[in-house]
Amino acid sequence: MKNYLFFLILIGLVSSCNKEQVIENNCSEVQLGQLGMIGYSGQELECRFFLELYHYQNKQYYILGNHCADLISYPTDCDGNTFCEEMNERNCTKFYKKAVKIGIVGITK
Repeated sequence: MKNYLFFLILIGLVSSCNKEQVIENNCSEVQLGQLGMIGYSGQELECRFFLELYHYQNKQYYILGNHCADLISYPTDCDGNTFCEEMNERNCTKFYKKAVKIGIVGITK
């Protein structure tokens, strides 16, 4: 009986992880489509624009980057809300100190 209960708990954990990953992937695909980007798979960044994924307070945020361009890019969530423009500077600083950088998820074609 203990093995059966453990097996049910394990299935529940795996299925909840898959659901979150599907939501994350769908959001990334939408972000990439809106910016005319493709998924990042280790290509050279050079002077191309790229999109980085961060997690902060159980939400996903995306930041546009480019090593050759001097630009200001604010963290944007899946709904298009910009974090730092809506919050005060103190909260924006908290984001950059506490957000978990997942990595680059997209790059221009």
